[in-house]
Parts: sequence; C-alpha cells; structure tokens
Amino acid sequence: MDNPLSTNPMLPKPRAREEIHQAVISLIGKLNLAKGSKVLDVPMGPGALSVILFQNGYQVFGVDIDLAQSESVQSYVIRKKADLNNSIPFEDEFFDLVVSLEGIEHLENPFQFIREISRVLRQGGYFILSTPNICNLEERLNYLLRGSFYRFISPNEFKEKGSGFDHQNLMTWVEMKQILEWNGLKPLFLEKDKIKWRQILFLWPLGLLIWLYGRLQPATRRKKYCMDDNESFPVMFGGSSLISVSKKLFMNEI
Repeated sequence: MDNPLSTNPMLPKPRAREEIHQAVISLIGKLNLAKGSKVLDVPMGPGALSVILFQNGYQVFGVDIDLAQSESVQSYVIRKKADLNNSIPFEDEFFDLVVSLEGIEHLENPFQFIREISRVLRQGGYFILSTPNICNLEERLNYLLRGSFYRFISPNEFKEKGSGFDHQNLMTWVEMKQILEWNGLKPLFLEKDKIKWRQILFLWPLGLLIWLYGRLQPATRRKKYCMDDNESFPVMFGGSSLISVSKKLFMNEI
C-alpha cells in the first residue's frame, strides 16, 4: 500500500506522528482488503489517513467531533460529526475495516467507543487501534519512579479546555485486550510504531529481568496477566505507541 506522507505536500498534516501512519498503512496493505472496501477513520483528525486510504482504492468515511480540522478533505471522503463517547452514526456491520489512531486515550468512555466499533464492523472485518504504549520499558520505569503513567489534569484545566484535549484514559495492554475481547474483537497481533533504541541500549537488563521472571511463572499465571504479549518485543522495546490488529469474530466463533 502506497505511503505518500513524506512525498505529497498536498496531504493534510497528520495529527498522529508520521511513524504511526507509516506502520498502520503497512499493516492495512497486509490485510489484502478488496478495492472498494468500506473503511472508517475514527477519529479522522485533519484527514491525512482518510486521503491515503481513498487514493488506495477504498470507500472512506471519517468521524470526528471537530470537522473543521478536515475541511480541506474533498467530498470523496464522507465525513460525519459525532461525540465518540456516545455513538458512531452508521448502521450495524457497515464497515470492512475500522482504523483508530491515537484517539481512544482522549475519550471519557473507551468501553462505549469499542462497543460502537464492534457494532459498525462486519463479522470478519478488521480493527486497527493505536494508542500510547505505557507498557514499554521506559514507561514501566517511569511508573516505578513517579507512581503515575501520566500527569494530573486539574478540574480547572478540564473545565477550560473540555473533554478530550489530553490523555484521559491511558491503558495497559491487558486492559485493551479485555475491552476488545469483551466485544467480539479477537486480537491477532501487535506492532510498534518504531524501535526506541535507547531502551535497548540502556534498559535491556530490566527487560531481561522481566523476561526471566515471566519464564518462572506457571502457565495459568502467564495467561492471567497476558505475559506472552507483555514480554513481546513490540510491547517492551517498541516506541511511543502500540498498534493492535483485531478481527471481529463470526457469531459461531464467540
């Protein structure tokens, strides 16, 4: 799948980092979706991914609470306004693929968001989700030192800037996986946005310690805490974002 982010100055400037777009575009290409498949970009932000998806032959739809930022996107991308804490304005099982880049962590109600994603996605369809990776080694060490994955947002700041302006719901992979599976979305694999080399250079002893600890745990405990995933390279040594690819199960698979 073509990636014109760096070569097409006419594209809207992506809100998410370019390396996230590059990784997601590559993943979409591996899904072998038929031309003309219906794809939802949610939240669509300025619309860079929507334009790329259209240029690669898909029917593209975008949803965001702020459509002003995607005004430059031409009418071939069907845009709809919606508060993603509530409902997504499409009928059941409408899409073949739903892509959500760096959005779920800004929502007050991520559970409702994933329920709606599952509702509008057809059985056998795919869901690609990217969100900050708070399970990599750097973030685990930060949590150990400061006792928090993110800063405190005061009531005054929340009142002034409104819901969604910053990270309100950062999630571990265990939390993301359970939300997905509760809603019939089976995670297939995880991907990173990039490699953080300083984690490999400076934190590999911590990674080795975590891996050795995991090897000593019984299989039931490893499954309970998703240790196989949490010890994987994309999670421990991946970049700032974790990208999951899930498939909506058919009714006879649930």
